[in-house]
Amino acid sequence: MSRLTSAFDRLSKREKVLVGTMLGLVFGGTILVLQLWLGSGVAELEERVAEDRATLQQLYAKSEDYLKVMGHSERLKKLAEKNQDLNLKLAINELGKSISFEARSRTGAIEGTKRMSDVVQFEQTQETYLSKKPRAKNAKKTDVQAGYYRRDQQITIADTVPFGAIYQFLEKIESSDQLLFVSDVDMQREFHDGQIARKNAQITVSTLYYKGEDE
Repeated sequence: MSRLTSAFDRLSKREKVLVGTMLGLVFGGTILVLQLWLGSGVAELEERVAEDRATLQQLYAKSEDYLKVMGHSERLKKLAEKNQDLNLKLAINELGKSISFEARSRTGAIEGTKRMSDVVQFEQTQETYLSKKPRAKNAKKTDVQAGYYRRDQQITIADTVPFGAIYQFLEKIESSDQLLFVSDVDMQREFHDGQIARKNAQITVSTLYYKGEDE
């Protein structure tokens, strides 16, 4: 330290000013670097806090929707439990009795009145278990479809029917309190009249029912 002091004393006044200025710049630069480093760290921390706050806000915002979905799921389960013994053919036939339309010959002449139930033919009812079983026996897996089955009933409309009557029929099915819904439709228009569906149009009506996870 004494050597540095004596060496500094031997410097001229101008050299001492230059050395002092250089040391001041070095010291100031070091302080500036430290401030920038600390500033970047604080900025990064603030950014993380902001991200966490935004995440929490999203979770809080969606919690109400989650509860609504869970409530809807419970209501769906109660409705599906009532559908275990639902006969889709009878249910569809009853809905078809309330819809009438003008029956026409092949030439398009009106031949009287028919009901949808008069022209509906039923195919074999299909049953499908919705849940996919986990691969491992001890694997913990939350499956919202567990215990639910889907029952599908394909019907064929064995006559030419106005689209208006078919649309009414579909609305009756969708608005039913028996948890019915249309899962597939295959129809074509008549060549001579675009307002009428060709013979043998096909509709698949489905429903859900709940039997429990252990069955």
